[in-house]
Formats: sequence, C-alpha cells, structure tokens
Amino acid sequence: MRRNVFILMATLFGIIAVIGIGLYVYLRSFIPNYNAALKAPGLKDTVVIERNKYAVPTIRAQNDDDLYFAWGYVNAQDRFFQMETTRRISQGRISEFAGESELTKDMFLRSVGFYEIAKRSAKALDPTIAGYLQRYVDGINYYLDTHGTPPYMQILGMQKEKWQIEDAGAVSMMLTWSLAYNMKNELLYYKMADKVGHDGVMQLVQYCAPDSPTTVDDIVSLVPSNVEAILRGGESIPPAVASINAKRERSLSAEKKLASLFDDFGWLLGTRSTSNAWVVSPQKTAHKGTILVSDMQLHFSKLPNDLYYIRVNAGDYYAVGAQVPGLPVIVSGYNRHIAWANTNNNIDIVDLFTETIDWDKKTYRHAGNEYPLTSREELFRVKGRKEPIRKTLYYAGRRPILSEVFSDLGVDISLDWMGFEELTYEGFFHLNRAHNHDEFLDGANAIRMSPTNMVYADREGNIAYRVIGSLPARKEGTGNLPANGEEVDCNWTGNIPDDEYPAVKNPPRGFIVTSNNKVVKDFPYDLNPTYYAKYRYENVATMLRDAYDIDLDYARKVHVDTHTVMANEVVPLVKRYVAIDENDADMKGAYDILLEWDGNVSKDSVAASIYNTFFVRFAYQTVVDEIGHEAASEYIGDQRLSVGRFFKLLKDDSDFFDDVRTPGKESIRDIATRAFKETLVILAKYSGSPRVEDWKWGTFHKITFDHLLGKSALLRPFVNYGPFPFEGDRQTNNRASFSEVEPPFITEQASAPRIIVVFDPEPKGYMMLATGENEYFLSEHYTDMTDAWLRHEYFCMEEEPARYKTTMKPE
Repeated sequence: MRRNVFILMATLFGIIAVIGIGLYVYLRSFIPNYNAALKAPGLKDTVVIERNKYAVPTIRAQNDDDLYFAWGYVNAQDRFFQMETTRRISQGRISEFAGESELTKDMFLRSVGFYEIAKRSAKALDPTIAGYLQRYVDGINYYLDTHGTPPYMQILGMQKEKWQIEDAGAVSMMLTWSLAYNMKNELLYYKMADKVGHDGVMQLVQYCAPDSPTTVDDIVSLVPSNVEAILRGGESIPPAVASINAKRERSLSAEKKLASLFDDFGWLLGTRSTSNAWVVSPQKTAHKGTILVSDMQLHFSKLPNDLYYIRVNAGDYYAVGAQVPGLPVIVSGYNRHIAWANTNNNIDIVDLFTETIDWDKKTYRHAGNEYPLTSREELFRVKGRKEPIRKTLYYAGRRPILSEVFSDLGVDISLDWMGFEELTYEGFFHLNRAHNHDEFLDGANAIRMSPTNMVYADREGNIAYRVIGSLPARKEGTGNLPANGEEVDCNWTGNIPDDEYPAVKNPPRGFIVTSNNKVVKDFPYDLNPTYYAKYRYENVATMLRDAYDIDLDYARKVHVDTHTVMANEVVPLVKRYVAIDENDADMKGAYDILLEWDGNVSKDSVAASIYNTFFVRFAYQTVVDEIGHEAASEYIGDQRLSVGRFFKLLKDDSDFFDDVRTPGKESIRDIATRAFKETLVILAKYSGSPRVEDWKWGTFHKITFDHLLGKSALLRPFVNYGPFPFEGDRQTNNRASFSEVEPPFITEQASAPRIIVVFDPEPKGYMMLATGENEYFLSEHYTDMTDAWLRHEYFCMEEEPARYKTTMKPE
C-alpha cells in the first residue's frame, strides 16, 4: 500500500515537474533572438543590427526606407506589448482585455477622440514622412507575422493586430495627453473651494514666486552651497503669488468622479512629468566644446520605462538617444552636428466647462441661445461579455460632455484641450536631421504637441534654448476652475506666433538650465503655467556657475547630486519655530542632527528623514483642519502647488496655522512643534526603532519598478522589480519625487533615462536607463541597467562594443 502511494506521489510530482519545465521552456521561447540572419520583404539592401551588452541597438542601413523598416522590427522585438497597450488605450479599448470595470475609461478616451485625432494627423503628414512611417509599421508587422502572440497578450486575451501609420500618431497623442496634468489641478481646486471657498483657495494656490529664476533672462536667487551658510545669514522665505478667477464655477460631485478617474488613469498614462536639462558652452568646459545633459523623468515607475535607447544610421542620417517606442524619432539625443533635450513646460492646455443642457431637447445654452448637441454611437467590446455595449457620446461644439460618459456626475461638465487644434510630431523628423541651429529651429517650429522646453548644443560651440510645441494664447480667465460654458465658448485664441516663443542663444553666463522652472520674466501672453519650485534650478545653476573646466566627471556629479537647496529655507524654520523640550533626549537629538546637516539627501542620512517628514507634516497639519485629509494629502503631495504658497503663509502668519478644530488659536510655533513631535513618532513607528540613529532615509524612501501586470498578486513577483532604498527627494538634481505625507515615501519620478553628450569635437553619448531595453521578464535585458543606474554609472554609446548582431537581407 505504501509503495503504491509512493508511486502515485512520485508520478504526480513528475507530471507537475514536466508541466513546469514545459511551461518554462515555452515562455523562454519568447526571449528575442538578437543573433539572427533574416530575409525580409521590401528591403532594398542589407541592414545590420548590432547591440551592445545592454542590448541597445545600432541600426545601419543603406537607405531610409530600410532603416525605418528595421527600426519598426527592433521596437516590436523589445517593446511590442508596451506599444500595443498604448495604441489600444488611445482607441478606448481597455475593457476588451481588462473587463467591464474599465469601461468608463474607454468611454472617456473615445469621447475625447485621441485615435480620431491621430488619424487626422496621419492624413496631414508630409508624403516623405508618411513614407518613413509606412516602412516603420511594415517592420512592426513583419515582426508580428514571424512571431507568436507575446505571453503578456495571451494572459490578457489580446490578439495581434496589424499596425497602421496612424498608430504611431496615437502614441504621440498619448504622450501629449500624459503631460496635460493641469486638469488635475482644476479638480483639486474644486475640492478645496468646497471647504474654504474662493478666498481660501486664493490663499492656498500658487504658481510661481515673483523672485523665481528664469531660464531665458538670467540667473537670479542663486544660493549658498550649504545649510550652514544660510543659518549664519538667516533664512530666506520667498514671496509667492496666486491667480484664480472668481467667476469660475465648481461642482464637488463632478470633481470627485473625475478625480477618481484620473487617479485610476495614473498607472496607464501618468499625469505629471518633470525633468532637468542643461547645456554648457565651450567657455566653461575643459575640452572647449559644448556639453548637454538630460534626464526626462516622465512616468518613471512604469516597467518597462517609457523611453528606449537606440542609434540609427542611413547615409547622412545619424541619430542617437531616447525614443518613445511606437514613434520612430529621437526625442532627446544627438546626431553628428547637434544635441537636444526636453523638459516639460507646464503650460495649461486643458480646460473644463460647466454646461447648461436640456436633455429632453438635446441642446446646450451659450450666449443666450440654444444649440443642438451633436452625438455619435460607439460600440464597446468587453471582456467576459458576448455582445458589445452600445453607448451614445454627446458634444457641445467640439467639447465632449463628460456627464454622458459618467451618468451619475450630477452636473454637466465638458472638456476642451489643445489637442483639438492642429497636432503633429513630424517636426521631430526634421530636427533629428538638423546640421545647425537654423535647421533645428525649422524642425522645432513644425512640432505641435504639448509645450516643452528644449535645450540645444552643437559642435560649433553654440548653446540655445527654445520652447517648442503648441502655445495656446489664453483670452480670458485662468483655467484654474471650470469656465461657464453658457458664457465662454473657448478660453484660447489660437496659438502664439512661432517668432514670439521664449528663446535664448549663447547667453554670456555660458550655460542654460531648465528644470520645469519659470521660463521668462515678462511675457505678453497668459499661459497659466504651473511651474515647479525653483530649487532644482538653483542647485544646478549654482554648481555650473561656480565651476570652470567642466568635464564629463563634473557633469555626472551635477546630474546625480542629492543636495537639496530647499533645506536652506526649511532648516531655519525648525530653528525659529520648533519649541524643543531640553529634557526630551530624542527630540533634542533629532533637532541637533537636523541643524548640523549639510543638506545631502543620501540613503544613509538620518537628517534627510527628519527633514522630509517634518516638512510634509508641517504643511499637512497647517491645512488639514480646513480642507480635510484627502485634499490636504493631494495638495501637500504636489509640491508644484504647495511649496511656494506654504512659505508665503509663513511670511504672512496666516490664519491657516490656527487649528479650527480646537477652541484656542494656534500659532506657527504651535503647529511646527506639533509637526516635529509627530515626525519623531512616525519615524520611530515605521522603522520599528526608537533610536534616532536608525532612521536612515533609505528605510523610509523606496523605489520600485511596477509592470502593468504587476497589479495581479500572482504575477507581481515575476514582473515587478524592487523595492530598493533610494536617495534624493523632490527638490534634488537626482530627483526622487513622492506624494505621500507619511512613510513609506514611494518614488514616482526620477531621472530614468540619463544622457550626457560631449562634443570634443565629435559627439559622444553617455547613458543609462533605469530598467532595461526589453519588456519581457525572462529576458536578461529586462532590468539589467538598474543596478548600474542605482550606482550612478553610465555607458558610452561610441565605446561600448557589439555583443549581438542580426542581419536583414532582401527576400
């Protein structure tokens, strides 16, 4: 009997082992083969694809058509699931693979019409550019024809579909929309205004301090190099300004629904983007050539990363850098003559409207008249349902009515955005091939996407800056709260003329910095920007100002520096306002550690833990009693909105420091002391140690790389990577943004694709991605750059030898 049981158990384990081995072998069969000899349709000549040890591809072709074909093949080989997911998001087809719970997302996406915009944009392309894109999608489709359905798609029940040239435009549309995070600002203002009214919102919301340094004009407000210097001279608390339109109406019920929607969108599209970029002229470099440095921070926590490194060469066309998979252009990189890099410009490109609608007559009111709503029927195929769901989408003019998308909003709200105007990315094709600054400007002028700041350097020793994209000229209001659609038709009057875009070339100071900061001192147009606080800009600019003979090593040092300039203002607040109990050894010890700190937000810094936790708790405790936990957490978590204004509240000794929940009247000192004591309790509790010396920043501040399929607890261990202790914070050069008001502080954005370009006189590119080139979890190139990235290492594109080689020949 025992022998039979043993045989049965052995047989079962054997079957399980065979199935497991078979599954593993099957899954490994989808790892890309980078050493291959292929024959492909439509090629005119041989194409060689070499990859270095990180699998970064170099494509060498004899002509443009073959180059773009191979480019499409390579992108699909490494990132097809990412590309296909982005395409289907743009089409409003999430519920096809994710189920009915995602239907409202699809309704929103189709209401806005991202894919329809992409199709219109494709039809308007220059024939040469359209030809490049056709060969690019031919390469994608060749990959699909010669390979099975990727495992990720099999898990979600997705079928392969051929790509069209408008699909590249759809990727561009999603990139443009993902930078339109000012819509979230409007929704937050709704929430706050419901609690504190219009006047209260005016006291809390700020966009840019008057003394903020500007990229175009000059370098102002540069800072001492450490906290000790500011303590000796006293603290500097910048003034701030706020602008909000009193005529704007609001609806809290609509806000809650929409806020929920966009919070949920975050894992697909993201809603904020930050970056640093700077260029240095030969007068300040050791080799007497220009240097360009870039780190686009985009939706950092996604795995794979939004960006992909590549080098392409066909005849005179040579370009290296980072691209968005699905769109065959280099958005940040260099060619043999010039280099370029982007940061987000933060201009308001989305507005909400309240509408007055008669649903019985299907009309909306504007300027005292009634106009018919337009509509269209949409069919939504939903995973788990045999029959599609039919929905009617309505529009007031060009604005989609979101209350039809979400029937229980309780108010009729519509949306307008810059994307309803002309959108095109074809200028990047010209910019990538530019030989000089004039040709660069020709390409920049042809880009009509979300506004970005672009820095420029070339081999002739020139440096420059230019805003690119669509700059809508705002004709009334601020766009901070929804406009009344009955009174306002559109908040914009077209685009600002190209020759009036902010720009600068070869400034006397010898460098240009952009860190999502204020662009220009005086500008004749109201752009309603939401600039980030000045601190990253100040730190980069100070390090560049004080240095001569800048070389690659110093550029790296600036790139990954983890000192926070904002400590120069926060630490003095602790000294001025926190009442220390001299009999409390832990409180006195934490206080002394903070006052002796050099401002370096390293993983091992105890002071960094105290500093960051204290600041968010101080700001949170100031406003939570007035606007509630949810709004306070979001407001304080978004330092674009709260930092400058918080310092202004301090300067004004605002009534917000009174806790309205208590009978007495609290002062700044009361709230600061409460926040400091609370900080000690929070850090001790989270770390599990009462010992202050155990409170290292890396204990509380983590970085994790999350895959779309990581939402499944079963798949999470296989497709996610991390967490890792991480340095930096929201105001350091090596940025590590988090939005929590208590630990754990999870890094949402960081300098994922790092690029340094040195012209000496030929360009060399030094790079490192936060994850890897390939999206497949079994590939050795899934996260093979992560450890080197965490160590602040770079590889040189021109010096790294080839490890893999694929040849493509005509059939």
